[in-house]
Amino acid sequence: MPIRNILLTALLTIAIFSAITYTACKKDPCESVICKNLGACDGGRCVCPVGFEGDRCEVLSRDKFIKTFNGRDTCTYSASDSDFYASYPIYFRAMLTDPIEMTMKNILNDMDDSAVCTMLGVDSFTFQGSNNTLTYIGTGRMSNDSLWLTYRVERDTTSYNCKFFGQGLR
Repeated sequence: MPIRNILLTALLTIAIFSAITYTACKKDPCESVICKNLGACDGGRCVCPVGFEGDRCEVLSRDKFIKTFNGRDTCTYSASDSDFYASYPIYFRAMLTDPIEMTMKNILNDMDDSAVCTMLGVDSFTFQGSNNTLTYIGTGRMSNDSLWLTYRVERDTTSYNCKFFGQGLR
């Protein structure tokens, strides 16, 4: 019986030692991953906060929007009425005070019209703006250097919906 106890104790000791060694050898996949801009490592990959992208959250998502897009609007004033505007540019500029915001200018081909845009994800944003007579509110997205805007224009007591499609100029 004592040999049996000795063998059982030896076997348990080897099992515990093996378990400890196995667990100690398992490497943390996030150990050497450094995420920037408040990104967090999950399973060896960075999960980025809104407004940032890249392997280490090192890229501002808005930077790909900071250019000029040439396109046109389609605005619906009533159920059976659409108006097409001539081709015109929309300009995006970075806001230096906030990495997830930018300014959009020349809405409806009027340089006095601008809106503040706030990033929602790596390729989408919301925007809101106004001048003396008009108010704009809408969303935008970009894919492969193409820009789509969907927005509502309000003037006094009337309002209408518009869509803009444009291509980025290099």
